[in-house]
Amino acid sequence: MAFHTLEIEDEYDFEIIGVSSHEKDYRLAWSLNKTLGWRLVRIEDAVVEGKRSTTHHARFRWTHPVDQTVFTLIDNKTPDGTFMPELIQFDYLLKIEQPSESVMKKLQSGLRNTDFVLAFQRQEVDKLKHKDILLDENR
Repeated sequence: MAFHTLEIEDEYDFEIIGVSSHEKDYRLAWSLNKTLGWRLVRIEDAVVEGKRSTTHHARFRWTHPVDQTVFTLIDNKTPDGTFMPELIQFDYLLKIEQPSESVMKKLQSGLRNTDFVLAFQRQEVDKLKHKDILLDENR
């Protein structure tokens, strides 16, 4: 009798932008709301359980009412640890679910004009080691 192995790969239908900012999470969310016309609101913290400790990372989310693109701002660094260790150079991560190319262009233009954003960089999701942490919406 022959055995067959089924390999299932996760689909990553989101983009990640690393954001550098010296401001507190709520001030950055306010600035993004003001500049981009969003309505980011605080949701339940992302919880990462590590070998030595458990870390909590603030999250803010908004869904665009027309195209249903979901934007989530995640605090990448806390005194206890990092949400995504391979992106330690960024203070925040901006997850964009189901983005179109026009949404991404408009977002990048808006980020350039947002107070408190020092720098940002679009990440290649497929190359991120810990990208699965972004799939679990309960985190």
